[in-house]
Amino acid sequence: MPELTLLERIEALESEEKETEETLAEKEIRSIIGHLRKLLNSNKGSVQIADDYGMPDMTVFAGGGISETMEKIEKAVLEVVRKYEKRLSKIKVKIESNETDVLNINFRLEGVLTRHENTPVFLETSVQPGGKFRIKRQGNTIV
Repeated sequence: MPELTLLERIEALESEEKETEETLAEKEIRSIIGHLRKLLNSNKGSVQIADDYGMPDMTVFAGGGISETMEKIEKAVLEVVRKYEKRLSKIKVKIESNETDVLNINFRLEGVLTRHENTPVFLETSVQPGGKFRIKRQGNTIV
């Protein structure tokens, strides 16, 4: 069960629910989404074990033009995901404009599962007005 975090493995052992037909890759993607949700919604410096775990304060990106701010956010997300989510490789982050949803910052996060190199991962992510990140698989409901 290396596709799950330690706590998820313990929970699975304690759980008396029957195994679903979910593949190992699907379990790993679900676990990655859960970790990314925690990672991107943590403030940088708020975790004692690693000073750089989490996202920097979004207000530090203010100033300059909107495209410059978006590039800084894109770069910050890419750096933190590359550093702290090693189950993904070939990671790309791309801001996507959404004319119908101007209050949220929407971007696409793509990668490939490190253990299953033929399994691509496509995630839709948005930053809500309060700075909270929402993550879902492309075309799926929020996990």
